[in-house]
Amino acid sequence: MASSDPLAEGFNAGYIIEKHQPELAQQLNTAVESVEDEFFQGFVAGSQQYAKERTQSKTISKLRDASRSIPRPTRDRGKDDKDKGFEIDR
Repeated sequence: MASSDPLAEGFNAGYIIEKHQPELAQQLNTAVESVEDEFFQGFVAGSQQYAKERTQSKTISKLRDASRSIPRPTRDRGKDDKDKGFEIDR
C-alpha cells in the first residue's frame, strides 16, 4: 500500500537521495530548509537521518578497528604465568 503522507514521502526521498547523491541532497536541503511544506520538512529530516547513520557507521567501524589492537584474555595458563593470560603482540 502506497503512503499518502507527505511527511513520510519526503523523509524517504531525502534519505534515499542523501544515500546515493549526498552533494545533491545538500544543495536541496539548503534550498528547502526554510520551506514550511510537510514534504520538504520530511525531506530534510530524512537527509539528516541518513547522514547521522553514516557517521555512526564510520565511528563504529573505527572503534572496531581500534579494538583489534587491544590485548584479549586467553585461556587460563596458570597463576605463575607472567603475561597473566593476555595475548601480547611482540
